Amino acid sequence: MTAACWMKRALLASLLVAIAVCWPPDVAASVSARVITASNELLGGAYAEGQLGDFLMENDEVAFVVTAIGHSGNGAITGGNVIDAGSASLRADALGCLYTYFDDDWPRQAAYETLQILDDGSSGGPAVIRVTGEDSSNPALTVQTDYLLASGSDYLTLTSTITNTGGGQVNNFEVGDAFHWGDCESFVPGYGFSLPGSTSEPWIAGAASGVSYGYASPPIELWGPHGNYWSDINVAVFSLSAGAADSYTRLLIAGGTDVAAVATSVHALAGTAVGSLECTVAELEGGELIAEARIDAFDSSGDPYLQMVTDGQGQRSATVPPGDWRLVASATGYESLEAWVAVEEGETTTQMFELEPSGYDSLAIGDTLTVIQRPLLNIPAIIAAGDTLRISCVAEPDAGGWAAELSRADTQIPLAIDEATYDPTTLWWTLEAIVPEELLFELYNLRVTAEGGIDDTTANAVHVIPSFKESYYFIHITDTHLPTHLYYHQQGADTDTSEAVDLREVMDDINLIHPEFVLLTGDFLNEGELEDYLNKRYYTRGQRQLTEFQVPVYLTAGNHDIGGWDETPAPDGTARRDWWRFFGWKRLDDPPPGAPWYTQNYSFDYGPVHYTGLEAYDNYDMWRSEIYGAESFTAGQMQWLADDLASAAGSASKVLFYHFDFSDQINLEQLGVDMALWGHIHHDSGSIDSPPYDLATDKVCDGDRSYRLVRVNGGELTPTATMSAGSQGQHLRVEYDPANDGTYSEVTAQVTNEQDERFEYARLRFVMPDAPGEFVVEGGTLLQVDRAGEFAVCYVEVDLFANSSHTVTIRLESSDVHDDFGGGEFRLCHRLSNPFRPGTGLTFALPRDAHTRLALYDLSGRQVATLVDAPRTAGEHATPWYGEDDQGSPVPAGVYIALLRTTDQAGAVQTLSHRIVLLR
Repeated sequence: MTAACWMKRALLASLLVAIAVCWPPDVAASVSARVITASNELLGGAYAEGQLGDFLMENDEVAFVVTAIGHSGNGAITGGNVIDAGSASLRADALGCLYTYFDDDWPRQAAYETLQILDDGSSGGPAVIRVTGEDSSNPALTVQTDYLLASGSDYLTLTSTITNTGGGQVNNFEVGDAFHWGDCESFVPGYGFSLPGSTSEPWIAGAASGVSYGYASPPIELWGPHGNYWSDINVAVFSLSAGAADSYTRLLIAGGTDVAAVATSVHALAGTAVGSLECTVAELEGGELIAEARIDAFDSSGDPYLQMVTDGQGQRSATVPPGDWRLVASATGYESLEAWVAVEEGETTTQMFELEPSGYDSLAIGDTLTVIQRPLLNIPAIIAAGDTLRISCVAEPDAGGWAAELSRADTQIPLAIDEATYDPTTLWWTLEAIVPEELLFELYNLRVTAEGGIDDTTANAVHVIPSFKESYYFIHITDTHLPTHLYYHQQGADTDTSEAVDLREVMDDINLIHPEFVLLTGDFLNEGELEDYLNKRYYTRGQRQLTEFQVPVYLTAGNHDIGGWDETPAPDGTARRDWWRFFGWKRLDDPPPGAPWYTQNYSFDYGPVHYTGLEAYDNYDMWRSEIYGAESFTAGQMQWLADDLASAAGSASKVLFYHFDFSDQINLEQLGVDMALWGHIHHDSGSIDSPPYDLATDKVCDGDRSYRLVRVNGGELTPTATMSAGSQGQHLRVEYDPANDGTYSEVTAQVTNEQDERFEYARLRFVMPDAPGEFVVEGGTLLQVDRAGEFAVCYVEVDLFANSSHTVTIRLESSDVHDDFGGGEFRLCHRLSNPFRPGTGLTFALPRDAHTRLALYDLSGRQVATLVDAPRTAGEHATPWYGEDDQGSPVPAGVYIALLRTTDQAGAVQTLSHRIVLLR
């Protein structure tokens, strides 16, 4: 047992006294037990299951519903189980149910046959309901359970008696309860971490948005598996001879809106020595109090112990045992803050947290999806110039004045909207716009606006190409686990970004190889629950790194992205809902009739090949299990897939990509699919020799840095073996001489390809001076030049053969910029002076005698220094610049413009200019 478990065991050691003496003082008529005869007596809430004929137990604090005989709820065999519980004020239930459970053998349980009210509470004592029955697997074991609720209490006492009425000995018979957590989100101890059967805990608690629940059985510790959805809680082990009986008692607590409420109740019931924590959370600037901030308390062993949620005044208190506690305060939109406090028995310790609002540099929340639903950063559109781009948007049916534009850097290209239609069955607008033909073939951001303040932009959403290729390749990657494979509670998780580094090395290779697109099949993030929890901003981080790709990326979700993990204490469903905010569609939470699927599936065509992406997951937190179940794909998804593939019957090939088929639902031959690409298992699987290809690709994370290339030729698919970028990114690398930074008119790239594959469409981007003239390339093909920014970016295609080196040189041939001098020409030399250091000379040549002025300007156009302003003879000249302005003061390092202007005797004027970079 861990030190933390021993500490927790000691907390409840004093519970050896009988639970019965812990009842609060009786108050007449403040507690009751009765049959539910009217609907207004039922509890409400997402998990409320009570019906007429069930039994209601309530006091001024809490209410519990016990099922009547024959009630069928959540798989119960018979009645006599607690199915609803909530506070008396809200009467809102978030509990699934609690069954009397036997022998670590679900669904073995108590099959109750009779239910009666022993005391309705009218006499002033506790209300008591008794149920009787037998073990569903062994009728010789009879069961009697009393449910007892005292006035003023926030817990229900359950006492079960097992009697062996048979003739034989029963040994090592485990007794306890199966607890379904329903809508609970945060847990203690361990916040929902799985507890193996060998681990004991003194109490378990969970909190939903309106009420919290606790389960304890003092003085006996609990053991058994515990998760975010079910806890199979074992309380005791009986060995019963014929005719013998034994009993066990446990408590079901209904508390306030956070775990601290239940923890405080457990401490009081156990008589545990405690001190009080009083915390306040406010903004650093202005001091505004922050409601619904979370304060997580970790014990001296580093284990999560409880979580507090602040009220409208930014305050919250809780009791904890004496000792040193690490507190972490967090709130949506703020940086988290940590503090250590020492709590003494019987004393109150106060702690003030002042949280700093998140800024961009501190990972303020990224681009959440609002209006544009497709194309997106993770579901881009590949469109040939001159073709029609279809845009899907969410807006009210009467929206009008639609406009759209493409943008990159400081360039905006308006799109003419040909048509805008609203579909009431899907609740989406469809806009159709023609993409202009005279565009740079690149990735563009998409912006859409409309009347009424509608304005949305999504990054890297549209890739404009000259035409669709017959022969091309794409790349499959999977399992990036950004930004770290450590879980949030493990040492170093806050600072580790090793998986982001792994992905960046793979991205460097991919951007050089230049596939038509990338398929990324999930587990993009390691813990999808951590966007808002502790302000980790995992979705924001992943989204920003995705924009570093220079080719379109089609992303599907994996179980780590949306499945819910016991490792992470965020609310059930958090990851999926955040996926919808950043990488999904708004309608997935409540789908319209025209698109009834709750999951994000999509498809696209590139030439004659049809590509289909599926959201595949195992519903670990069992969030909305009635919708998502626990399989790879829902029935709705499978129907959607059948319809999608049927609509693509004329395609030359069909490719599926998804995270993993957990439930063996995909049969490629039956579906008529030629290739499936997936991950999850973190190693390669499948044969690349013959279709249908069923291929897992090794992971990007953990230093593997893997990717798989698939060639397409006229619709025929040819996958390659998986490659690795290498531990140091060494297998595919580029070295530039001189620097590829826009300051040299001639640059050479040495490309080394140590992979066993040829990359015939590889692409280099040379950053060159933006000056008049012609770019000449040796060793490659100049595709296009982007002059939108400060420099000219030249796109050069290179055929990289396997296991070889290749040299590419580009130079700017211009009358304005030269690297050597010949007689009779007007030239300004920059090679010897760039990058420029103080004291280096600027060199120029004149074809004839002329008055010469050579001056330097900053990028705003302000004159900085005059180096020459006098007559000069024909020929070459040099003048130094010491990095000072006209007043003799040093100027900062940076980019400056050298302007040469001459006026000859005939009055003819000539000018030349060039950028120089000053270093210090």
